[in-house]
Amino acid sequence: MSDDSSTGEAIQSLGESDWDEQDLLTIDEASERLQAEIAGLRVKLEQQSDGDRDKTAGRLLLMERVLHSLQQGPSALASTTRKS
Repeated sequence: MSDDSSTGEAIQSLGESDWDEQDLLTIDEASERLQAEIAGLRVKLEQQSDGDRDKTAGRLLLMERVLHSLQQGPSALASTTRKS
């Protein structure tokens, strides 16, 4: 365990890798959560007055773009391996 000098709190190491013992979402799980959030935003957007819709509509558009990206799968960059 080390100390974070900015807060004085102890930092616990999770093992050799930062990925050890982490709860990571799969692409499918992330997509499902985004779909649920998008559905909720669409309902909220329908209920809002015109003056309050811009922020919600912008957030909805960004989430739809992220979902589309997830559905396309990993990019070519993500699937390349570095050669030594």
